[in-house]
Amino acid sequence: MRALLLAALILGTSPVFAQNDRETLTLNFNDADVVEVIRYVGAQTGKTIVIDPRVKGQVQVFTNGEVTRDEAYSLLLSILEIHGFTAYESNGVVRVVPNKDVRSSPIPVTKSSSAAAGDQYVTEVIALRNVSAAKVLPVLRPLVAQHAHMAAYDPSNSIVISDTAANIARVKQVIAQIDGAAMDHTEVIELQHAPVDDAVKMLETLMGSEGGSGAGSLKMVPDARTNSILVSGDELQRSRIRGLVDRLDRPQAQTGNVRVIYLEYANATEVAQTLSKLVQNIEKNGEKAGQRKASVEADEATNALLITAEGDTLDSLLQVVERLDIRRAQVLVEAVIAEMTDTDGKELGIEWLFADQDGGFGANNNGTIGAAANSIFSDDSDVLADLAGDLSSVTGTLLGVADFDTDKGFVGLVTALQQRDNANILSTPSILTTDNHEAEILVGQEIPVATGSYNNTEGVVSAAFNTYERQPVGVTLRVTPSINEGDRIILDIEQEVSSLSGQNNNGEYITNERSLNTQVLANDGQVVILGGLMRDDVQTSMTKIPLLGSIPLLGRLFRSTDDSVTKTNLMVFIRASVIRDDETLTGTTAEKYKFLREKQLERRNAKGVTINRKLLPVVPQWPIAKSDDLSGYSEYLRNLEEKRAKKNGKKTDEVMEEIRAINNEAEAKAEAREDAATSGVEDSGVIDLTETQQ
Repeated sequence: MRALLLAALILGTSPVFAQNDRETLTLNFNDADVVEVIRYVGAQTGKTIVIDPRVKGQVQVFTNGEVTRDEAYSLLLSILEIHGFTAYESNGVVRVVPNKDVRSSPIPVTKSSSAAAGDQYVTEVIALRNVSAAKVLPVLRPLVAQHAHMAAYDPSNSIVISDTAANIARVKQVIAQIDGAAMDHTEVIELQHAPVDDAVKMLETLMGSEGGSGAGSLKMVPDARTNSILVSGDELQRSRIRGLVDRLDRPQAQTGNVRVIYLEYANATEVAQTLSKLVQNIEKNGEKAGQRKASVEADEATNALLITAEGDTLDSLLQVVERLDIRRAQVLVEAVIAEMTDTDGKELGIEWLFADQDGGFGANNNGTIGAAANSIFSDDSDVLADLAGDLSSVTGTLLGVADFDTDKGFVGLVTALQQRDNANILSTPSILTTDNHEAEILVGQEIPVATGSYNNTEGVVSAAFNTYERQPVGVTLRVTPSINEGDRIILDIEQEVSSLSGQNNNGEYITNERSLNTQVLANDGQVVILGGLMRDDVQTSMTKIPLLGSIPLLGRLFRSTDDSVTKTNLMVFIRASVIRDDETLTGTTAEKYKFLREKQLERRNAKGVTINRKLLPVVPQWPIAKSDDLSGYSEYLRNLEEKRAKKNGKKTDEVMEEIRAINNEAEAKAEAREDAATSGVEDSGVIDLTETQQ
């Protein structure tokens, strides 16, 4: 005890340690020399320790309780690890060296690091079963100290590691998690075209050429009886084999392969033209000697394609056909054409006419009063009748005075007219078409338009005749929609509105035309304006007697005025809606159908209808529920009741009687709905579709 206290004083420390009968120690070192601590623990544990001269430093150790001799040795290893030193045992001698020299030291090799002390430096070989050691090594390297050693050995798919026993145990836990997750499984891959033996040889050659220890755990066994491959390995390996088999298991190219493809949506003639151009480009870019040319023909009767090609060309054409023969979206285009016209006109004036019996006359407005001149001074005895006929075409209020009993007479007429015309025209054409397909709707009539006049001078009697062509007049909508990504629609639109305005002196029709040709981009269901016209037409005319008509106040007796103002507002709106499925198409159709039926019912039930209301047509309810359309429903009920009869043991006659009763009830309901529609009473059993604001 005195010797130990003397050593503590020499080292400048304050150790406290005691040994009891149970061979336990209490260690407390404060700034003690590491060499003296090593010597003390070696003396207490009975180990022979050789200390490298480079091992120097001060340590501090405090234990709250007593420790055994083995625990004291483990504590010493931890102290050395913290201060950059390592102790390893070889041939019964413990050597203490710096960490940087431990790699080249004769460290003991153990089969299990758990048998060694926690901080004892050992070397262990860890074998992996399911994953490649070389691939796992980069994952494990950050887990060990810089002075530790770790390497992969591919032939045995193992990892060699030199580190403390505690850290090796931690690394082994990580390896167990990784290696266990990649446990081998076996699956069967069936081949459809390639021979199994040839496929296995090719796969083994390919996997062997890639190298790597992971390839050693992969096994492939051919089964000629089922033409299948039994593959054993981890998921990654088996996935790679499946991908290679998919590429290798293809039918062999055969010269003159012919395929008949029945198209579901696309037009066979149009697709054949597209593929023929594609075949020409393929043959120009990569034609091989002796290779037959590909051909594509269309069979319009069955809407099918007949393709003759070889190998890769045939596969490429089949893939193109598959992408072209798809259901195209449809577009419902609805247009609104609103035209409002207001016309205000005012006509006021006095017309004078002076004439003699010789037929000469003069007037300040030959248009109105001149028409009556010949009647007034004619030799016809019925002068008043002729005068009334000549003035019957004059509009407005007409007052006049005349003197035609003498050789020289006169006529004076006062005309006054004020008119106001309003016109409000609303057209709502709509049409449904497929994507990138032009559609046209025309609502109107056709009128004859003269295109030429001919005079046949051959023969004794000449014959003159005119040539005509039919020209449509009404509302025309021509549109080509193109759906972009995000349901944006490009619309190529031609809109024309034409109407009759009258006839000229030759009896030819005069038409008013308003046309629009444009391209717009709109979202699905968005209402956009295509264009418009706002026009003001102001016309003023005056007819007067020179000099007299210019006299202030008094000049009004010798002049006539005609003023008119016409305002025209024209606006064109359009909305395009994308329809991609049957549900949307059915809903849109039902919406329009219901609107039409409601209008027909309003007309049938309107007051003041004098004819038999049942004679006014009304479309059936939606869905159509006429008795003639119950055949499919009856067949469904028949099958259902037969199944129930077999289950319940009923006779066939009883089942048929029930079916007849059900059919009679269905027909009675259909007739009741029609009677309710006729009387204007809504049927409570009708499904109320979405209301449409028109």
